[in-house]
Amino acid sequence: MPAEDFLRVIDQSITPHVDPHKVLIIISGGEPLMRKDLADVGMALKQRGYPWGMVTNGLSLTRERLHSLVAAGLRSVSVSFDGFAEVHNDIRQNPESFERARKAIGYIREIEGLTYDVITCVTPAMIDRMEEWKEFLISEGIRHWRIFSIFPAGRAKHDDRLNLTAEQFQSLMEFIRKT
Repeated sequence: MPAEDFLRVIDQSITPHVDPHKVLIIISGGEPLMRKDLADVGMALKQRGYPWGMVTNGLSLTRERLHSLVAAGLRSVSVSFDGFAEVHNDIRQNPESFERARKAIGYIREIEGLTYDVITCVTPAMIDRMEEWKEFLISEGIRHWRIFSIFPAGRAKHDDRLNLTAEQFQSLMEFIRKT
């Protein structure tokens, strides 16, 4: 969506009905970092009084880009981090995805006051490794973690490697309850 259209929707359809300081706008995918104008959009939101955040795969996040986004009002970042390297890279179809997400999380952790978490979309390849993955995330300094199962749409609609069986889903719910 062009920035002008997005901001027009904010100005005409959202702002008249809310206090901008009580709303957090989350920019999500596709991949927000693909927008060359993301800092400009963020600054426009900030000037209107809206705090904003994003959900990212972290692949294109550099320390410099992160600092420019924070200067533009970025307050919250969620990073998709779906498992150990072999699983994450396979899901993301990029051999560098795991290490780039890990680096992105490190950059984010350096920014005092920036709220962040990790989102894991659990697949059959990770279901039996969730305790190990939890311990890994803790060892990386991650304190906030959201867990999802993949919604069967897009690529996941026809790829059984990405979808949990009923038994696996029940196991995931038990892990969440226990954790």
